[in-house]
Order: sequence, then C-alpha cells, then structure tokens
Amino acid sequence: MYVYIWKDASGIPFYVGMGSTLGRTNPKSKRHRNKACLAKLEEIGVDSVIVEIRSVANDDAAKTLEQELIAQYRRIKDGGTLTNISKGGEFHFASDETKQKIADLWKTDEYRENTISQRVGIKRNLPESTKDVLRVNLANNEAMKSWGERNGKDPEFDAKRIAGIRAAQGKRREKMSDPVALAQRKERLKATMASPEYAAKRAAYDTPEYRAKLAAAKKAYWDKRKGLI
Repeated sequence: MYVYIWKDASGIPFYVGMGSTLGRTNPKSKRHRNKACLAKLEEIGVDSVIVEIRSVANDDAAKTLEQELIAQYRRIKDGGTLTNISKGGEFHFASDETKQKIADLWKTDEYRENTISQRVGIKRNLPESTKDVLRVNLANNEAMKSWGERNGKDPEFDAKRIAGIRAAQGKRREKMSDPVALAQRKERLKATMASPEYAAKRAAYDTPEYRAKLAAAKKAYWDKRKGLI
C-alpha cells in the first residue's frame, strides 16, 4: 500500500491520497478525483506536480497515515491547502462483481484492442520519487530476481519452472505438429533468410574475430559443465 502527497512546484501540498498500486500515485491518473483536485491539476499541469510517496505495510497503516497527513496539512475548508473533501481513511476495494465485469470486458476483442491501442507509443512520465519506490520494490522482490540468480538456487522457483515446462509440452507438441502452423513457420523463415537485413546481419558476424569469440565461449561453457573450471 502507498500513501502519496501531491505538491505544486513551490512544494505546497494540495492533495493526499492512498492506493494499492503506484499507478494511483501518478498525477495523470485522474479517475475518481474531486473537482477541486482536478481544477488544481489543470491549473499547474500534471507534469509540474511533485509526488512524495510513502510505502506502508497494510491497509490500516495507509488509512492512519492518510488521516494524519490530511490533519497535518489541513483541507482548504479547514484553513489549509489540501483539495481533499474527506478526512481520509476511506479506501475502497472493488467488489467481486466489479472485478468480474472488468474481467468480462477484457475478454471482448473490441475493448481489449481499443485499450491497448490507447497505450501504444505513450511514454510513462513517472516522477523520480515513483521511480525510486519502484527500484526499491524491485530489489526487494524475490519473485523479480533474474533467471540466473534463481535457477538451481531456489527450490521453489525450480519446481515451478519444471512444472510449467511439463504442463506446456502437450500444447507445444500439438502446435508444432499442426500442418498449417508448420507451413506458416516455414514461410516466415524463408522470408527472413531472403531479406537483405538478414544477409547484412550474417555478414557482420561472419568474421574471424566473431568466430574465435564464439568458439571460446562454447569451450568455457563445456569446461564449466565438465567441472574443469
């Protein structure tokens, strides 16, 4: 859970909120904002907003911290600077019915294609504070470690990886034996190998230096497998 403070360019807070995802802390996320908050965002511009993010352990901690910050900075109607309407602590989770409606929407081709097309080519302009939180979360998340860091060292990871490979074998065999799919793969391969880009790439790698480097890498790999190094 996250509690965030939006400030204008001079560092004056104008909104305090909380959410379960970092996307909610982004000023470009304008859904379910009150009119005063939207007017403030329009006035100063979303790219000028300073975002301060505080990570908390759970919902209760987030509600408590949000209430404390709102009481500290005070709402406009209380003589402060915040555009918040309530005193905080009213975080709402989506109901099972709402979640199911969203899931059903994503199953429709039209909704999925329209939603994806709106995101393609749009660069996420995240504040540095948000990026810092993402970096910390990524570093502390065991599930986000690289394959090399976990393979052969994490029994749970190995078990899941092997189970996933076994579960996919049937579908993979079926796909590989499909005559239509096989013909399509052959046509794509022919087109790739006949392209000037492919020929240029092959020529760039077809050098004595590259062949020597490749041979050395293969030798090192097998020496390691044999326990020689």
